[in-house]
Amino acid sequence: MFNQKKVNFSKLIILTTILFLAPHCAKEEKKVEDLTFEELKEKTLAALKEKNYESAISPLEVLVAQHAEKKDLSKYKLMLAESYFNTGDLPSAYQMYEHFKDFYPSDKKAEYAFYKSIKSKFYQTLKIDCDQSETEQTINLCKDYFKNNNYAKYTKDIEDIEYTCHRKLIDKEVYVCNFYLKKGKFKSAKNRIAYIKENYLDKDINLNPRVLYLEAKLAQKEKNKLELSKKIEQLMEEYPESNFTRMAQGLEVSRKFIF
Repeated sequence: MFNQKKVNFSKLIILTTILFLAPHCAKEEKKVEDLTFEELKEKTLAALKEKNYESAISPLEVLVAQHAEKKDLSKYKLMLAESYFNTGDLPSAYQMYEHFKDFYPSDKKAEYAFYKSIKSKFYQTLKIDCDQSETEQTINLCKDYFKNNNYAKYTKDIEDIEYTCHRKLIDKEVYVCNFYLKKGKFKSAKNRIAYIKENYLDKDINLNPRVLYLEAKLAQKEKNKLELSKKIEQLMEEYPESNFTRMAQGLEVSRKFIF
């Protein structure tokens, strides 16, 4: 009985101690902005080791903002850019990658940062949006990359990104052209076709038959039999296997119902 009371008393002492210390321990936990450089570094690396990029962002932001004097600060800026990228914060990732490649042009990671800035901007074009300004900005970034004679490692990927962006812009222009044709605004459709030919024919080797088909559609809408026949003949001669050739032939077959 005595031993049982002693055990219970010991448990009470331990419980009281825990309850007393708990609030004090909580109070002693520092805010992230009050951590030292080494503490921020430790917190960051622990999060990145677990690929917990969300948790890495806060200490990295403080580290970058408060410790500009550190010689190896550039690597933490790149870590922050990567963390933004991996959590889907593409605008912040783009800004940080751009900052890195502009501030550290001689760094061995500068080309990589440029490449990732392009990807960050490109991924923002994938959302459903009529505004193509992000697409145009991505194309300009690609052009800037190709201007740098020291960069070549990511050429193939960036060529693919540039091509995809041009296709997006072309698709938009074709959509607008078809809209004008549907609404009977033939002059606007003709101007749109001329714009496509002037700006994109050299960007996509598969675009020409598509443009010829648009011109054939315009001729049909305008009831211009001669022009329609000319476009179909050109398609048959130059692109006999193209789907656009078969589609244009369908326009001629149906013209008896139109003229």
